[in-house]
Amino acid sequence: MSMNPPSIGSVQTPYGLASIHIGRYPKGGAIYVQLYTVVDDEPPEPLATLSCNLVPYGAVLADDEFSVKSWSENEPLIDSMLATGLFEDTGRRTPTGFAVAPTWRITNPQLVPARQ
Repeated sequence: MSMNPPSIGSVQTPYGLASIHIGRYPKGGAIYVQLYTVVDDEPPEPLATLSCNLVPYGAVLADDEFSVKSWSENEPLIDSMLATGLFEDTGRRTPTGFAVAPTWRITNPQLVPARQ
């Protein structure tokens, strides 16, 4: 995963302003969502990876859905990410061992990254 995909928006997080980037994991083709810092006169730095790739482990996702790592350091990001309107919670959950990953959907079909 890299910053090659364009930003689909930005979000104010408890860690500062972040740009939102999406693409596809090479293994399984699930959507990934990455946040990068937005600081004047500084190159972007990785801030967080919101998604987790559960497709290789049996998760079934629609083309516009992804599994969310909503625990640990990502927990403070969840409300602000949903508030962008770019994503919606489907209500489905996937067990990941000690945690449960929500399934979110990208709300704008034009933003769904193509499968390669």
